[in-house]
Amino acid sequence: MTPIYRWSGEYFGFLNSAGRFFSADSKYLGWVADDGRVWRANGSFLGELVSENYVLRRTSMVTPVSKVARMTPVTPVTPVRRVNRVGKIKRSGWIDALAEFKDT
Repeated sequence: MTPIYRWSGEYFGFLNSAGRFFSADSKYLGWVADDGRVWRANGSFLGELVSENYVLRRTSMVTPVSKVARMTPVTPVTPVRRVNRVGKIKRSGWIDALAEFKDT
């Protein structure tokens, strides 16, 4: 399991060993492709996996064409909630792709 954090340092969710992306309460949100791109459960582009634990989106990037949605995986056991991290300094030209998820 790989923990995923908001750029602000708040624990958000996790990736399982198959590259499926879940919220902290084990809600299926999407998947990570081999190239590091993160896709929402409906197949639309969310962002890119950065530094292994963050999902960011380039503001200057043309949004890639949506993918075919994948079958929703079995809900995993919710892991122990991780401790928040210290937030990161904003990166020019990038936004936190997880900001669209208000309360997760």
